[in-house]
Amino acid sequence: MENNKKDPNSPAHKDEKVISPAQNPIEKPLQAKKANATSQQSADNKNNNQTNSPVNNSRRKAKPSSWWIRIGVLFSLLVAIVAVASCYWLYLQLSQQSQGQTQLEQSITEQVTQNKSLKYELQQTVMVSNKRFGTLEQQQLNDTKAYAKLAELQQSNKQLQERVAVIAQRSPNHWMASEAEYLVRMAGRKLWLENDPQTAIGLLQSADERISAMKDPALTLLRKALAEDIIKVNALKTTDITNTIFDLDNIINDVEGLPLNRVDENFTENKNTQAVTDSIDDWQQNLATTWHELTDGFITIRKRTTDLEPLLSPEQQWYLVENIRNKLLQAQLALYRFDQVNYQQSIALADKWLQQYFDLTDPKTKAIIASLDKLAKVKVEKVTLNKFQASPLLQQLVTYGEIMPTQEPAQ
Repeated sequence: MENNKKDPNSPAHKDEKVISPAQNPIEKPLQAKKANATSQQSADNKNNNQTNSPVNNSRRKAKPSSWWIRIGVLFSLLVAIVAVASCYWLYLQLSQQSQGQTQLEQSITEQVTQNKSLKYELQQTVMVSNKRFGTLEQQQLNDTKAYAKLAELQQSNKQLQERVAVIAQRSPNHWMASEAEYLVRMAGRKLWLENDPQTAIGLLQSADERISAMKDPALTLLRKALAEDIIKVNALKTTDITNTIFDLDNIINDVEGLPLNRVDENFTENKNTQAVTDSIDDWQQNLATTWHELTDGFITIRKRTTDLEPLLSPEQQWYLVENIRNKLLQAQLALYRFDQVNYQQSIALADKWLQQYFDLTDPKTKAIIASLDKLAKVKVEKVTLNKFQASPLLQQLVTYGEIMPTQEPAQ
């Protein structure tokens, strides 16, 4: 029992105290197992080896302790390496995650920008679509109106065809009545629009010939109305506007070449003086003749009975010719308007300027003044006939195929 007690000052205790390191918590179970095995072995060998020294026991105990320390250090080193590798792997994962997050943010930003552009394009597309819808609606409305108008035209065409079919079933004299009605309308246009009674009379006579060719005794009233219209048109006294306009055009073209009225400076000199002779006996007569010739050369007096007008400059002459042309154009306009007063005033003023500023001895000037005097006597008379008596009768004949009887006044 005394041998088994450990001496605190023994070298085994010292070695054990120096060599044994601090135990790792992981190594505690292993050391516990080893301690149990060692205790059992020491118990078995206790009786046999009671004489062993304490130094050998300490060495035996020190060897397994250093082996487990090495294993623990190696294990700690492996754990540290694994921890470092895990940290590095975690760093890489975090870095990749950060990069992925950055890329995701960029993609989100790009997607937002793209969404804004798509939204703007969508708005533009909606606006264009609304405009097109409005245009299509307006076009559809116009098409509806056009279809309605087309339906009306088709209905009118159908009615016209029915009317033509009804007219075609009538007697052939109906076409002659329509032609006569057209000739009477043309006569009215010639008379009231163009002031041409001669052509109007010819058209009325042609209409009377068409009615006469129908050989219908019931049309006597119509032929009587046509005869009265012809007599009224023939009795009209109208002005030949066309020929008068042409005469004024000729005068307008000839005014520019007329000569102006100039002062006649070629006065005839009466020389009744006698010639100077060579005879000495005639010295008194020769002296008187020489004296008269000398005194008459200083002062010359001539007499003029007409008015003396100042000479016109070229600019004033051009204005004079243009004013005369303007008055003649006003006379033409008065003819178209059947204005007798303005017509005569314009002709009279142009005639006055011609006689005042142009040479009256020139044959061309005399001819123009004579033409103006003749045109001044033209009387502008307007047509007083307003309508033809045969027009309503012809309309009845074309519409109903016969002349409707007039109602007699009640007695």
